[in-house]
Amino acid sequence: MAADWTVQHHTGEFSSDTKQNLRNLYSGHCAVCGQKRESPFGHLEAEAAHIHPAQHGGPDTEANGLLLCRQCHWGFDSGWLSLTDDARIIVSNDDAADGYEYFQQFSNDPIEPPRVNDLEPLPRFTQIHRKLSGFDPINTGDQLTIGGLRSGKVRLIDGRQVIVEGSTDKALVVNCEVTSVGSQTVRCSHQTTLEQRVETDSGRTESPFKLDPVDYSFDKLEEYVREIKRDYSGVVQKWEWGRLFRNGRTKYGLSHKDIADTINVEGASELQVQRAERVYEMFPDRGYEGNEIPFSAIAELQRIFPNTEDARAAYDCIAATDISLTTMETRAWVELLLSESEVTRETVRDSVEEYVPKSNVGLSERVSRILAVHNEYLSTFTPS
Repeated sequence: MAADWTVQHHTGEFSSDTKQNLRNLYSGHCAVCGQKRESPFGHLEAEAAHIHPAQHGGPDTEANGLLLCRQCHWGFDSGWLSLTDDARIIVSNDDAADGYEYFQQFSNDPIEPPRVNDLEPLPRFTQIHRKLSGFDPINTGDQLTIGGLRSGKVRLIDGRQVIVEGSTDKALVVNCEVTSVGSQTVRCSHQTTLEQRVETDSGRTESPFKLDPVDYSFDKLEEYVREIKRDYSGVVQKWEWGRLFRNGRTKYGLSHKDIADTINVEGASELQVQRAERVYEMFPDRGYEGNEIPFSAIAELQRIFPNTEDARAAYDCIAATDISLTTMETRAWVELLLSESEVTRETVRDSVEEYVPKSNVGLSERVSRILAVHNEYLSTFTPS
């Protein structure tokens, strides 16, 4: 997705659910050294660690996380350790650093695999970690997501100062393009502000459907799924379902089909389990609250954007315009964003007519509404 219109949400630290799911995925073992340590009271030492760092806009999702012991977590965050795209461990080659031979023993080893294959670390996150940690070079022209800005500046793990020219003092996370790279400084031009420095919203309500992470019961899961189906609909229903399905899959290493077959609830098919989990992954912060975008439109974004972060970014753009869209309007609107040709009234009409039956009344109104959204997008999100 082009960085100059992405409006992703900066998620901060992992949610309590994601932390627990990572403990389940790696069975309490450090993904690097394989150790599992517990206190005399059964509390795990291993911690949930971001791959794409949270301060740089890394999302709250299991595929952007590892379970690491405190020593390996420090090594991963401080520049000693990173991962290849196929999740093998790479270690800094600073042979002169006495006392750090401990990390060298893991070089080129695969990490401990998670129990669910589709939640293994994704290459787009490991690539970002390698660049921010100095394992891969940062080159002129690279599109980066940079966070932790104070007056447009921040330091990489290797000590180089990043200067984002054109960013506001209040920016928390921005997309930028690298304009020059030196031994001490990396300069970037500001593309888009993703998140301002604002107070964290602590007023969100907790889900009433809590499963015991230790004494997990499929009977209770099925009861909750049926209750949610009875009392909720749309995005709220799918979010609550998705959260429970993700908990169950990470606890027992199940596929989407396994969950659907196990609970045997009408409407909770393999496809719906998968869609519900993606809704939960799109909105770990319950960011759908207060918006009137229907689940059918969100499902269309999921169809167009296999990458969950891209689907969320498109959703945020639509939500920011404060105009409710139908599924067909959503499809045409996204086509406008992704189109490389000049956008005209005729191309908009062509996009709509491709998906809306010609017998449908009010076509001109649909076109007018989509154009209004597009005009709002241009004035709101296009960098000056």
